[in-house]
Amino acid sequence: MPNIRTVTLFILSSLSTVSQTLSAQETDPPLPSTRVYYSVFVQSFCDSNGDGIGDIPGLTSKLDYLKDLGIQGLWLLPVHPSPSYHKYDVTDYYSIHPDYGTLDDYKTLVKEAHKRNMVILLDLVINHTSNRISWFQEASKRPSNPYRDYYVWSDKKADFVAEPFHWHAVRDAQGKQKSGPKYYGFFWWEMPDLNFDSQKVRQEMHKIASFWLKDIGIDGFRLDAAKYIYPENETEKNVQWWNEFRQEALKINDQVIMVGEVWGPAKEIAPYLKKGMTACFNFQLADSIRISLKEEKDHYVLQTWWQIRDTYVQENPSYSDAIFLSNHDINRIMTDIGNKTAKAKVAAALLLTLPGNPFIYYGEEIGMLGEKPDEFIREPFLWNMEGEDKGQTHWEIPYTSTSQTVKPLKYQLEDPTSLYYFYKHLISVRNNSNALGKGFFDPFIQNNRKVIGFYRGYGRERMLILINLSKDIQRIDSPSEITEYKQLTGTHDVFKSGGGAIYLQPYAVFVLSKTS
Repeated sequence: MPNIRTVTLFILSSLSTVSQTLSAQETDPPLPSTRVYYSVFVQSFCDSNGDGIGDIPGLTSKLDYLKDLGIQGLWLLPVHPSPSYHKYDVTDYYSIHPDYGTLDDYKTLVKEAHKRNMVILLDLVINHTSNRISWFQEASKRPSNPYRDYYVWSDKKADFVAEPFHWHAVRDAQGKQKSGPKYYGFFWWEMPDLNFDSQKVRQEMHKIASFWLKDIGIDGFRLDAAKYIYPENETEKNVQWWNEFRQEALKINDQVIMVGEVWGPAKEIAPYLKKGMTACFNFQLADSIRISLKEEKDHYVLQTWWQIRDTYVQENPSYSDAIFLSNHDINRIMTDIGNKTAKAKVAAALLLTLPGNPFIYYGEEIGMLGEKPDEFIREPFLWNMEGEDKGQTHWEIPYTSTSQTVKPLKYQLEDPTSLYYFYKHLISVRNNSNALGKGFFDPFIQNNRKVIGFYRGYGRERMLILINLSKDIQRIDSPSEITEYKQLTGTHDVFKSGGGAIYLQPYAVFVLSKTS
């Protein structure tokens, strides 16, 4: 006999013309508890000393803002010393970039975040280093140098022919390429890859993890480029490394959080969730949501979630998930949906009511814009009109998110219908609901691809989420028990149903609840 998920997927994919409601049953295995995270590019967030560059004390000063928003965890993009603005090429793993502050400032941030029941994740970049780090400077001197084994070297022409863009010659002080063996740098010549076949490198990474977990007191890591520790096709070696890393980290903090960037399909991600990662970012689901929002038609969001879950549970029945709309590497969601606040509320509703740990990219809650190149999706957070807030950063002149294109937070705080307040209210509903925080998930089956509907539930609490993706009023058949549900929150004050039908206003979001 087929299980209920198989039946569900079949009905959804065939878009049955018969409206149905699945019986609300606890998923087996149960979903884990979750929290709402905020991803912040420190350089663009809040400036505490007037130099125009966001810093750790500035972020600390805004913790009450984040707590009031409902945030329970912070992921800080890289904060280590680095020659680049983005800081994904580290020169010292044991300190803070001087523009951002000091280790003491970071310790204060952790302490103050913990007072507010927020966890802190450090963005750990260990696939590669900067070519200016002392390790690489030493390794480049001669083959006999003790640090030589920290990196991957070759003098084989076959390697250079096979991967011409990933092997690089050492350069002198004037930038002239030297003859001799080349080093491997997958992303760029200024980012040499570390050699994880070296036990010294592995021990160094365990030492770094211990420093941040034990000495600084963070709660875990966001792990950059996790699938590239070894070449992409060597998945088993990549997974083995992260399993080892997690086991060492657990010796220090038995609740350590490890969220991995493994950009790929569920089948590729699943092995990392068995013993290594706490969660991995769900790029497939994000793509499905973004396409649905742009096309105003369901691009199989619920089917995508189920298929991913069915893949993950084969490796780890109690896996966790990291869901998001946009991040520092892809266009901001507000740009992709045409700068429409009504559609941004629909996006927020999907993010905050689907199962998983939602990650909100800084400024998403006020509708910041941005598209490639990367600098334009990492622009300064808009606290106020330009020049009217002492915490406003201006390390670069904003191109996409200005007070002419985005309403600054100050003015959204004065408007109860603003995107900010929608995020805040929906996060509050989520944080106070076991159904949304860790409850089961069942699709609400109906035949209208302009609408996404699903159930969440835990214990006696039941929720029905209904979302109209389109600019037009949509009619769907209602479940027989619809009169038992009361409107908890949404984008509209009036929920219309009757005569066996539900009518959803354009871009409407309704979160309905009942107690069984």
